[in-house]
Amino acid sequence: MSYINFAFPLFLLLAVAGLIPAWRSRPQRRPWLLAAGITGCFLISYFPLAWLLTLPLESWYEKNPIPHEPAQALVVLSGGAFTPVPDRPYTSPQTQTYERSRHTAWLYKNWKPLPVLASGGGPYGEPLSFAMREVLEAEGVPPDKIWLETRSGSTYENAVYSCEILRRHGISKIVLVDEARFLPRAVACFRKQGMTVVPAAFNFTRLYFEADDFLPSSHAIQMNGETIHEYIGLLWYRLRGRI
Repeated sequence: MSYINFAFPLFLLLAVAGLIPAWRSRPQRRPWLLAAGITGCFLISYFPLAWLLTLPLESWYEKNPIPHEPAQALVVLSGGAFTPVPDRPYTSPQTQTYERSRHTAWLYKNWKPLPVLASGGGPYGEPLSFAMREVLEAEGVPPDKIWLETRSGSTYENAVYSCEILRRHGISKIVLVDEARFLPRAVACFRKQGMTVVPAAFNFTRLYFEADDFLPSSHAIQMNGETIHEYIGLLWYRLRGRI
């Protein structure tokens, strides 16, 4: 933890310290909105809550990194990317995209050397799958083993456009690589397209019971945001018939 990460819990503690006398001095007009705001800030920044919220999404999958069934291809979905700017005139994969690509390369080298389909388009100046290909090649996957899907801009489109490519290659069973908390929606999308899917979950959310885990943090805010996005996405995709 960096030193500045102590600032948020410190400011939150100061807010609670200021709330207590206001709460006691005005029993008839207690600051309920202020108390609710401080409580909400604490909850969304509390990592144990983020961990609990991910359990229903992640508990379906084994933590063994080796897939438990054979398949015909590895499929990895894009995350985000940094668009080109004047001082960096190329698309650069964000952490999730890089880690997914690297984990897929690890499976290629340590499990089975299957064809790898990198799926990702998006408004990044060039398809994100191009940057994913660079990571895969740097990690030892031969160029002739990499296929690219370049049109998708969402998980649903990942599935639709990837399955078109996979069927052209006669593939009906894949290993799908994604972070554990994002896999339920991705797996459901590919199965909806008729593909048999073997989940390859990684980056499970872990609670280490260390002091850092119990201090409010920006990391927990990000985790809670991503997890809530997944729950909303699952509901929305279900309503739209995409899963």
